[in-house]
Amino acid sequence: MSLSHRSEMYSVYGLTLRSAIQLPCPSVELTLASPDIELLECGPTEILQACRLKRISFREEGFWQCSIFADGSAHVSWKEHFEFVVSASAKQVLWRKLQEVSNEVFFTYFLGQVLSYCLLARGIEPLHATAIVVGDKAVAFLGDSGFGKSTLAATFLQKGYALLTDDVLALEFRGENVWARPGIARVKLNPDSADAVFWERRSIPMNSFTSKMIFPLNDSQHGNRVVPLQALYVLPHKPSKSRILVRRLSGRSSFLPIVQNTFNDTVLHPDRLKQQFAFAGRLAGLIPIKRLSYPRRLDMLPAIADAILADISRESKSS
Repeated sequence: MSLSHRSEMYSVYGLTLRSAIQLPCPSVELTLASPDIELLECGPTEILQACRLKRISFREEGFWQCSIFADGSAHVSWKEHFEFVVSASAKQVLWRKLQEVSNEVFFTYFLGQVLSYCLLARGIEPLHATAIVVGDKAVAFLGDSGFGKSTLAATFLQKGYALLTDDVLALEFRGENVWARPGIARVKLNPDSADAVFWERRSIPMNSFTSKMIFPLNDSQHGNRVVPLQALYVLPHKPSKSRILVRRLSGRSSFLPIVQNTFNDTVLHPDRLKQQFAFAGRLAGLIPIKRLSYPRRLDMLPAIADAILADISRESKSS
């Protein structure tokens, strides 16, 4: 990717972004209308100025840090890589690279973790989920990092299906229907998972703290339009030892996984928590939520994908 000397408009997760750096997202016509988010490169002085208010919360995990300030703005950084400031209105994101980092890596973090703050500010609860397109509908896998969401999605890619979004799932309600918004055309995989499903590939290392790699996808491998969500499969902590099991959840058991697998658990003010619980209750009442258990063996991946397709087919016939 190369830098552009003039701003362009892009779209991802249903948001419009204006940026002078070229983004790996569909471009949209630049009109007089204001974008949802302005992405601006800055220096250390601007970052310090933006972080001058009282800090009300701080969190650090590995090489990631996040500070939330009294006005609701956030400073998000990855040590020795890059840092961002999301404004209180979430209409502006300042960014600065701390060393020479590839744009592909920069985009992965910005268009994931950082944009989750912008989604929340607009009443959109991002889920920690990966979604594929089967027919004309989305099927999503919900779970924490390392649970196999992206590996399952890559198995479907190998079968000829398209990825809708990896890691961040943004949904919208239209009456009694739930629609899934497309993310970026990338999937993140560990080397062993990639070896099991991708034979010829181009990959980019994410950072020195993980073995995960970024795999850019071509147009045929990525769904770039909003589609209805058909089902949400929850990946549990403990895999099945020998069998592939699919069980529909109801009541509290369908509600809790949605709350537990938010993509952003650093914004915790009362209004956000109220919004999150309302979202989880509404989603659980409209979409089949199912627990998917299977042996964590790479040689089982084709059979797991077939079991999911069979379950989707049964769901379609019964609806």
